[in-house]
Amino acid sequence: MDSENNPKENPTPEENSFAFVKGQKPLDSEVKFRIGPYLILETIGKGGMGEVFLAYDTSCGRQIALKRIREDLLNFKQIHDRFLKEAHITSQLTHPSVIPIYTIHKDKGTIYYTMPYVKGETLRQLLKEARNQEIKEHHLEPVQSSIPSLIRILISICQAIAYAHSHQVLHRDIKPENIIVGRFGEVLILDWGLAKLMNDPDEEGEIEEKKGYFDLSGLTRVGKVVGTLNYMAPERALGKEANIQTDIYSLGVILYQMLTLRFPFKRKSLKNFREEMKYEELIDPTEIAPYRDVPRVLSKIAFTCLDPDPKKRYRRVEDLIRDLENFIEGRAEWFHTKELSPAKKSDWEFQENVFLAEHIAITRAAEVSDWMNLMISKDSFGENVRIEAKVRLKTHGHGVGFLISVPEISERRHLNDGYCLWLGSDINKSTKLLRSTVEVVHAPELVLKRYAWYKITIEKIEHRINFYLNDELQFSYVSHLPLVGTHVGLLSRDADYEIQDLNVFVAGQNVMVKCLAVPDAFLAHKNFTAALSEYRRIGYSFPGRQEGREAMFRAGITLLEEAKNETNPLLAEKLYDLSLKEFEKLHETPGAPLEYLGKALVYQSLKEYEEEIKCFELALRRFPSHPLSFILHEQILSRMHECSRSNRKATYKFILLALRRLPRILTLPNSKRLFSSLERHWEELFLLKAPSFLESSLQWSLNFSSILAFWLNKGYVLTEIAEDMLKKTVVEPLPVNLFTLLFKMEDSEFLSKAIQIFSQKEEYRLLAAFVQELNLILEPQEGVDELFLKTPLDFKTKELFLYALIDIWLAKGGANKAIILLDSLDPYLENTLELDSHKIWCYLKLNLFEEASKIFSNYPSDFLAKEDCPLFSLFGCFLAATDGEEVAYIHFLGAIDIAYPRTWTLLAHFLKGQRIENLSWQQRAFFWEKKQLYRQISLYYHCIGEPKQSELWLQRASFDKT
Repeated sequence: MDSENNPKENPTPEENSFAFVKGQKPLDSEVKFRIGPYLILETIGKGGMGEVFLAYDTSCGRQIALKRIREDLLNFKQIHDRFLKEAHITSQLTHPSVIPIYTIHKDKGTIYYTMPYVKGETLRQLLKEARNQEIKEHHLEPVQSSIPSLIRILISICQAIAYAHSHQVLHRDIKPENIIVGRFGEVLILDWGLAKLMNDPDEEGEIEEKKGYFDLSGLTRVGKVVGTLNYMAPERALGKEANIQTDIYSLGVILYQMLTLRFPFKRKSLKNFREEMKYEELIDPTEIAPYRDVPRVLSKIAFTCLDPDPKKRYRRVEDLIRDLENFIEGRAEWFHTKELSPAKKSDWEFQENVFLAEHIAITRAAEVSDWMNLMISKDSFGENVRIEAKVRLKTHGHGVGFLISVPEISERRHLNDGYCLWLGSDINKSTKLLRSTVEVVHAPELVLKRYAWYKITIEKIEHRINFYLNDELQFSYVSHLPLVGTHVGLLSRDADYEIQDLNVFVAGQNVMVKCLAVPDAFLAHKNFTAALSEYRRIGYSFPGRQEGREAMFRAGITLLEEAKNETNPLLAEKLYDLSLKEFEKLHETPGAPLEYLGKALVYQSLKEYEEEIKCFELALRRFPSHPLSFILHEQILSRMHECSRSNRKATYKFILLALRRLPRILTLPNSKRLFSSLERHWEELFLLKAPSFLESSLQWSLNFSSILAFWLNKGYVLTEIAEDMLKKTVVEPLPVNLFTLLFKMEDSEFLSKAIQIFSQKEEYRLLAAFVQELNLILEPQEGVDELFLKTPLDFKTKELFLYALIDIWLAKGGANKAIILLDSLDPYLENTLELDSHKIWCYLKLNLFEEASKIFSNYPSDFLAKEDCPLFSLFGCFLAATDGEEVAYIHFLGAIDIAYPRTWTLLAHFLKGQRIENLSWQQRAFFWEKKQLYRQISLYYHCIGEPKQSELWLQRASFDKT
């Protein structure tokens, strides 16, 4: 180039780089020679089979790096093949830390390829400079060679190697001189000359034996084992094939160098290595370089990578990356605390076979139950805990459960409180995570195959539970509510399994402590005053941020926990009120749903379940698609299952709320089991048969919700369901059943509203008009049979309303009109038992005992004596009227004492003196049950000749709507 274009004859490297950026050619004096279209400027480096040049690409006007086969190896065909293989493998790996290939050329016997020219230093140079600086500065660590900065470089290297492994490529020669660190933080693996596909047989070649710490001498030649001696895994030196673990060993050597600035071992030759490897002793990095303050967790990682046994190294590079990132992010380090053995009784506070029953509040027998072997540790562990174990299921093994966050014995409401990870077998695919028996994660695809050993790891870190199977993360679960409890345990249905190396680890606080960690610790230790002060301070300091929202919520939780621990009732009441006010601070904030969750928790503690459910319902109505709504959903499902063990009425309320507001509930197996139990055990009402769940989950849900609303006496919910039915295409029994339920409830307001709703659709107008007519003739009168006969509806439909109308007339003293109507329509009625029940009632009210006796004579005496006979109480009243109270009492003694008897046996329990009419029963019973009891008592007093008492109870049946 002439001087006009280049006024300076000898430009500086910086100026030269600037010229390249502008697209100007280098000076002729700078060009050493030419390879194809590339101008060679200088030699960058030389390796075992290739040499690398800085070149100028004339077609693109840019600096590049060009690698070609060394001239002294041009005549070796195997070198040509290996060189091309390196180029092709590298070109297939498109990762930010793998040097990309621009072009591959074959030119007159010369093979070369081009790639980007990256300015920077090799990792080897960085480590050497750090070592020199260490000596020069008397062990003062320079910032650029600090352990955290070097670990970030190593993570980039590991990510590239993990990427290569995912593409079935092994590097086989990972070492610092093959890694360049750019000026702007780029980390690139440059040399893939010894890379191979995992499925290919190992090629043979010679090891590059490094005599000095930073010696570059040594060539790779065909004929012996390939690799670099000081980075080579012992099994490779013995001739075994390369694999993922041999690459991990090399990464371990680099990690050790980063920690200590020294090699873990000094190997003079391959022969010497083979002879001395069994005597090699890895010295802890903290001892080699105490002045560098090597974190113990990194020493442990290095020891794992460099273990002589490949099986004890990391199984995947991703696992190594995870542990390195844990260090960088300051996550807690695990410390071994206890080894537990199922055979060692002293390890366990509780170790028994127990009978665990579910849904007992809504069933008359323990239908969903299991005999389980339950073990709970004697020792309690820290807030963050980790369980590791090896498990093998045998021939008949159905699975095994691991318990975590089990509360102290004084705080346990149930034996299975806490979290249980149940691992199902391949014959019982039921893997799931449960919170106090409530399923929160369903993972049936994760199974333990019988006869195979598995490594199980469960971590509880703050509010997160992680599950690893054979060191691979399977799922994580985050709880918004505190994961209380410090015990661990085991659960099994059978003993057909083996468990080994059951170890418990605890972790200290994170190195990078979150701002909530301090008040969380105060709360865990019940230092409520300090916790509340810190939560409030954080809440005020971080408005609008997640930390602030969490702190405001936990401030309310702190007051709630303090209230629950307060023994003075007046102080506890005050604290509950303060907790409600604290949660109100979340109103109109991004965390608004948490206000309702917090208040629901307060009402739960106070056992004010109606208010608790109102909080959830209001929140779901206000925030149907809020990002935090899932927290409400989970709590509702949890409470639904929790209540099914102890509170029937609350269970019905939560099921109704879930069916109405949480559509996904119909897909949850444990919820479907709960619904199935309820459907089998609740008292069947006289309704038209609706579609089953299998036929139509939507139709079933609407009908099921209607029945729940009836039992809970929620007429407004029935009108909402009516509106839903109008929007959807529903089968005919559903509107009929809904009208029947409203009619039975004698709720004129909501019945009229439902009539208006269904009148909007042509296909339901006739039904709505018929119900409207019935609603106008609630007083006993003649001629009503004409309405039933003339209305063109199916008589099965009309029969439902007939009996509901008869019940209303009987409550108003219209037994004579009722029996006339029944006799008139008798030929058209199909349900004999329901018809006989109403006729007997009329005859008893009219003192026509002989007529009643004729109907009773149609049934076997042993049938009438059974409590599952709907005529049970009527027959007892008949006996009281005809044979005396003592005979009737003997009959009533046949009723078995159960928590929730059928409505037609309630009179028996009342007369047996079981205080079924006390305050507790009043609170637990449904309105329909109380109404039926009062009517039966009224009839009984009528039959024994006490009309005043009879009238009093009949009036109570009419007015008690609670």
